[in-house]
Amino acid sequence: MKKLFLFTMILLIFVACDRFEHNLEPTVDNENFIIAFFNTFADSIETILPKEDVTNIMEFFHDNYSNNGLIKSDVENFYKAFSYVNMPLTFEAVIIDTNAFAIDWRLLVTSPDSETTFMDTIISDVLIETDNSYMFYGNQANMRNVVVEMFTAMSCVNCPIVEEALHNLKEEYGSRFSYVEYHINDILDPGNTPLLIYYENHGYLPYTVINGNAEIITGSSVTIQQDIEDVIVPLMEQPLTAKFLDAQADINGTTLNGSVQIELDGSISTNNLKLVAVLMEELSTEHQNHSGENLHNIELKRETVDISSLNRQELVTFTISGLDQLASGYQQLPDDLILVLWIQTLEDHYNGDTCTIYNVIEINIIR
Repeated sequence: MKKLFLFTMILLIFVACDRFEHNLEPTVDNENFIIAFFNTFADSIETILPKEDVTNIMEFFHDNYSNNGLIKSDVENFYKAFSYVNMPLTFEAVIIDTNAFAIDWRLLVTSPDSETTFMDTIISDVLIETDNSYMFYGNQANMRNVVVEMFTAMSCVNCPIVEEALHNLKEEYGSRFSYVEYHINDILDPGNTPLLIYYENHGYLPYTVINGNAEIITGSSVTIQQDIEDVIVPLMEQPLTAKFLDAQADINGTTLNGSVQIELDGSISTNNLKLVAVLMEELSTEHQNHSGENLHNIELKRETVDISSLNRQELVTFTISGLDQLASGYQQLPDDLILVLWIQTLEDHYNGDTCTIYNVIEINIIR
């Protein structure tokens, strides 16, 4: 009876808190490599549970796993709790949708005759690549994330090595790390020169700004990936002073409308504080860099919202319009869209000491 009570309480905590992100609109995705990973994971659940030893299941979760505050040990206790039920259980894990590294899947736990359902929930997660597969990484919502803004051009000889470094870091750090490629004076440039000048650069590329003011790296050094990583890792370990809650966005016609709840630490001054929203194409197979490689994370539109008078409990709304008026290299809005949001101090004149980015979040836009 004690074990049954404990199991019930754990399930109530997970369901009542609802800290896993939920999405109840199933779609189909044919990314076979992710499906293969998930099927292996599903087999481990179906063949191992219910047992107190869930080591094999936990091997699918990264040590730094965090999904809306649930860390790896929480997930381990969650699966162990099923062993407290004094009856056989049947487990089914089914993939519902994938978009980039985001994955939605269903966990169904029933009695063997399927007459009693112990759990039926949709879990949203984020994957991170390993050497030969993936691991669950979570959305890292309660951790400080980092963004890199790179200024580049398709004709830039030294830019591909930096672009590759950023792409590699994205694959390594998943949702903890975002990057945006701003194109300058090519067919993918929607008008980025003023931003380049704002960051006190007058035209030389590549040009990379980390978290607004942490460090600026230029050139094409073979150590560029390590150089950037040496900067972003300490930034990720800094205390979280700004949180995004309930971020949403959708496209209606030629306009993207979005909203987000922002929770700020009292230590952050709201003077010159902005919400930056960048809509970008995740992967372009139509446009290549100077080395003939496909481009990633191409900025399509960028908007800023003044939140200097932000009520700390207020919902912030934002709009990106003119999605039918992109750079000349685009005949129409691409399908693989990602929205990157960050909170940054942006003074009228750039100040490398104060133009800090406090946190970053990505939203996959499904069209």
